[in-house]
Amino acid sequence: MMPVLSIIHYPVFGGPHNRNTRLSPVMARRGVQTTVLLPDEPGNAADRMRSAGVDVVQLPLRRLRASRNPLTHFRFMRDFRSDLNGIEALIRQRGIDVVQINGLVNPHGAIAARRACVPVVWQILDTFTPVPLRRVLAPVVRHYADAVMCTGRVVAKGHPGCVRAGGALINFFPPVDLRLFAQSAVVRREARLELGIDDASLVVGTVGNVNPQKGHDSFIRAAAELRRRAPDCRFLILGASYDVHRAYREGLLRLATELGLEVGRDLLLLDPKGQVHRYAQAMDIFWMTPRPQSEGIPTSMEEAMALGLPVVSFDVGSIGELIQEGRSGFVIAEQDPVAVADVTVARLLDAGARTAMGLAGRDFVERHASLEQCADRHVEAYEAAIRGHSRRTGSASPDASSAGSVREHG
Repeated sequence: MMPVLSIIHYPVFGGPHNRNTRLSPVMARRGVQTTVLLPDEPGNAADRMRSAGVDVVQLPLRRLRASRNPLTHFRFMRDFRSDLNGIEALIRQRGIDVVQINGLVNPHGAIAARRACVPVVWQILDTFTPVPLRRVLAPVVRHYADAVMCTGRVVAKGHPGCVRAGGALINFFPPVDLRLFAQSAVVRREARLELGIDDASLVVGTVGNVNPQKGHDSFIRAAAELRRRAPDCRFLILGASYDVHRAYREGLLRLATELGLEVGRDLLLLDPKGQVHRYAQAMDIFWMTPRPQSEGIPTSMEEAMALGLPVVSFDVGSIGELIQEGRSGFVIAEQDPVAVADVTVARLLDAGARTAMGLAGRDFVERHASLEQCADRHVEAYEAAIRGHSRRTGSASPDASSAGSVREHG
């Protein structure tokens, strides 16, 4: 087995946690044993991942924060060395062959891996990091990463200088469990019954933890505009809420009321608690309205496409690489909620059109974003990192073939 340490600096379950959870058993079949390192602080990620059978270790692990409080940054710097020591000790104790960094801005694992003489795969997953900070971090990634993975070409292009000359860059689509996310008339009826939605209503939904990055305020503005023109529509936001963003959530509810949406009837805001695959079946159309410089390729959008939902999204990150314009959905160039409602009215109120687009979206995900395909890309990255590390250090590399024989190049 090839032991891999995958480091995620966030305690709340999100895209990286979902990807590691889905991939862990698939990678095990390829001879890769994944251990996920999470911060030892309150959050739902550790319990959810452990309940799914993922090997999770928790250590004190601070992260860069978008805060103006100097004390926050002082604590980050104060604890940086001890965090490194803890990660390095874990790498050595577990005999780790490859360290995977999930996200751009926290270099702890890469530095610890270098100290332990272990290859690094650095994943750049979104466009949230401000451009000036990307420029600061690019030489850090270039120095420490033996292979770089990006969620799409646009994300890679938005982070120039991160790959050393001759280094490996592997683009990938986050994985979808196509058996779990599959249309079911029975599940759809059950979900609508539980949510209090009748069969005749057209339901437009989105999925994402309730925070400003996800742009749920734009979703609500688009919803109000659509309901003015299509009164039978109802709207569903599936996402967990946390105290740190309580003010934002309360603001969303006020905005909905001000725009004439009755919360609890016209607009439902629900924590799916790991049941996205069930509740999303209640939807007919999927919208995504993220803020600029936020997303990479959202797994939730891929999952919606796997469920046969046509999608409409702002053009953020690599989303345009996921949506086939006019075939599986529509990309809105500007941050314009009215445009989201416009294209929905013009192209998606017809059930036949929705079905055709949903089939095209499902086909795209099957061809590009299955668990097996994403696992192939990770195997490719691990093997490239081992080879690159061996060339750079002149050391003998672990037996990369232990990660299996499946390959994908390009």
